[in-house]
Amino acid sequence: MRPGMRTRTLFLALSMISAALAQPTVAPTQEPVGTPRGDNVSNYNIVNSFETGYRFRTFGGSFDQYRGTVNYGNGIRLLSSFLSVNSRDGHGKYFDEAMLTTQGLGNDPFQSATLRIQKNGWYRYDLSWRLNDYFNPGLRTEGAAGHLLDTEYTTQDHDLTLLPQSNFKFFLGYSRGNQNGPALSSIQLFDARGNEFPLFENVRRVRNEYRIGNEIRLFGVRFTWLRGWEDFKEDSSYLSGQNPGSNPNSPTSLTSFQRTEPFHGTSPYWRAGLFAERKYFSANGRFTYTSGQRAFVLDETAFGAGRFGAAANREVVTSGIAQRPALTANLTLSFFPTSKLTIVDRTTVNNIRINGNSTFAQFDNATQSFSFLAFQFLGIRTVAQEIDANYQVSPRLGFYGGYHYSNRLIRSIEQTQVQDSITNLPSRQTNQLNSGVFGVRFRPVKPLSIQLGGEVGRADRPLTPIADRNYHSLTARVQYKMKQFQFSASTRANYNTNSVALSSFASHARNYSADAAWTPRDWFSVDAGYSKLHLDTVGGIAYFATGQFVTGQQSIYISNIHAANLTARFDFKKRADLLIGYSHTQDTGDDQGPSARLSLDASQPPELLFPTAQTFPLSFRSPLARISVRLTEKIRWNVGYQYYGYNERFFNGLDYRAHTGYTSVLWSF
Repeated sequence: MRPGMRTRTLFLALSMISAALAQPTVAPTQEPVGTPRGDNVSNYNIVNSFETGYRFRTFGGSFDQYRGTVNYGNGIRLLSSFLSVNSRDGHGKYFDEAMLTTQGLGNDPFQSATLRIQKNGWYRYDLSWRLNDYFNPGLRTEGAAGHLLDTEYTTQDHDLTLLPQSNFKFFLGYSRGNQNGPALSSIQLFDARGNEFPLFENVRRVRNEYRIGNEIRLFGVRFTWLRGWEDFKEDSSYLSGQNPGSNPNSPTSLTSFQRTEPFHGTSPYWRAGLFAERKYFSANGRFTYTSGQRAFVLDETAFGAGRFGAAANREVVTSGIAQRPALTANLTLSFFPTSKLTIVDRTTVNNIRINGNSTFAQFDNATQSFSFLAFQFLGIRTVAQEIDANYQVSPRLGFYGGYHYSNRLIRSIEQTQVQDSITNLPSRQTNQLNSGVFGVRFRPVKPLSIQLGGEVGRADRPLTPIADRNYHSLTARVQYKMKQFQFSASTRANYNTNSVALSSFASHARNYSADAAWTPRDWFSVDAGYSKLHLDTVGGIAYFATGQFVTGQQSIYISNIHAANLTARFDFKKRADLLIGYSHTQDTGDDQGPSARLSLDASQPPELLFPTAQTFPLSFRSPLARISVRLTEKIRWNVGYQYYGYNERFFNGLDYRAHTGYTSVLWSF
């Protein structure tokens, strides 16, 4: 089942904003240094470059927001390095190729290193290491407890291939991920109208994966298999001491709080693939089966005073041990009856189940009440079939079309016990989606190509109110390519309506983009791009406010994201290279123009709060400049500057401006 149209569009929009906010800084330098073919030492050829320098930063405004988006600081860095050692005749004593690359080492928020060593015919070893200094200031709402995540996440991957050029390869691998650091969360106690209290979290998450496999090639058929074991554990803990809470006027207070919730799991898996290709036919199939097992325990105790001032304490215990098998298989058959016609048939099966005992128990000493919930089973099975055809009438004209079908079955069983009343809740839902795709490609003149397409889909019982139900999309793309000039433009429109028994939902998204590159001279080039992402959604909403259940209202969200970038490069007689650029991202919201800063005030009626939360206007701009001067054939001096400016019209105090830059020496020995 394809994901909801609104979800796809929101993800695309947020990805674009994230890309702009977290774009790479002006460093490291991309200009070459040293002889292009390297230097010969004994039986090896060596190519290398190292860029060492100093980053600087000044800022004003919200430091937390800056750390959550850019997060570059002051200090000496190994901005980048590249080292390649290759055997000149392909018969080195211990290795024939060794390649090492690094970026950002020395306290950059994003650091990485990769290493490859191989000897022809015998082995190849690949290592990758990454560090992400992740800071998330969390959602800010006035009057609420703070939320924060300040962790360091490191990953490493090791892969060893034996006999890499033969028809019988063998694979060994190991991966590890580790996330540690402090975090802040919050909890509401001791009832739905109680106070909200901050919680300190000690984040501890570890993942280990071990792999072994093999690939066999015989008679034009390739078969691969992989056996793996993945283990995951989280031992994060929460605690809080005496605290009056976020609302000092509330009589609800907290004396102590403690929560431990270890979560451990293992996922042994099998993966297999079969690939074959002939003149008029090709086939490839993939199969994955994971026999997941999970076990968790949550033990929570809270002591304090309730909203009437009486002593209150609550204890919650939840635990579970479950099997979580997951199977995925797909088969793709391609037919080439003529040189102009291609027919592709894809069949996919997904089946995941959670089967076991998971219990939730809550005991309230103040009311002497006990609640119990037992989860027993959840199963989701999806079967999908896709048939597509592509017919090229001539080099200037082609058509494509297809029919897609999917069937999803969801089953679940829960058991609830409240005050000695036991209820079993088995449920079952089936959803079928039928969709068709179509399009045409034509080239009226050689440099120009045009593609038009669309898709129409109908689903009978979507899982969620915002999932695809009655939808259609239209796409168009134009590309013009000459020797010195390239231009491309595209547009896409998505429409979706979904009416269910209790509510309704509709979304409309339009995306436009254009990119151009021009190189009129060897010493000058320019690149430019622009895109606009429009989204408006409307859906029914029901909620609780001031102890009342409110219905009959609508949730509306409007977004208009404009993103533009311009980059120009100059080469001054091979002695210096200049790069200047500018990027601008702005969400104008409902396009009503500038307005006063908006602030959420919980004392306002809900019907007055919603209009302020139906857009998220912001702007982000970042000009940059860099010059690289060639001192000698093997040494360059570089200096760069980049500005970050972030502005919101929704929350107060989150704007920031930062001046960043660097100076470095890029050299080759």
